[in-house]
Amino acid sequence: MANSKLITRLKRSEGQLRGIQKMIEEERDCADIITQLTAVRSSVERVIELMITENLTECLNHPLDDPEAQKERLEKAVQYLIKRK
Repeated sequence: MANSKLITRLKRSEGQLRGIQKMIEEERDCADIITQLTAVRSSVERVIELMITENLTECLNHPLDDPEAQKERLEKAVQYLIKRK
C-alpha cells in the first residue's frame, strides 16, 4: 500500500480525534464520544494491519541473501503480529 494512503487514513483519524476533543469540550453525551473513540481505534488498528501485511509481504517477496538475516527479519515481522494482540 502506498504511503500516501496510510497518511490519508492517519489524517482522517487525526480529524476524528479533534472532533472528539470538541465533543468533550461541549460536554456531549458519553455514548456518542465512546462511539467516536471506538471508530478512531478501529481506524488506527486498520493502519497497523496494513503496515504489518506490507512488511510481511516485503519479507517474503524479497528475501535477503543472508539466511540468518532473513530469519531475523521474519522473526521481527512476526513479533509485530504478536505485540498487536
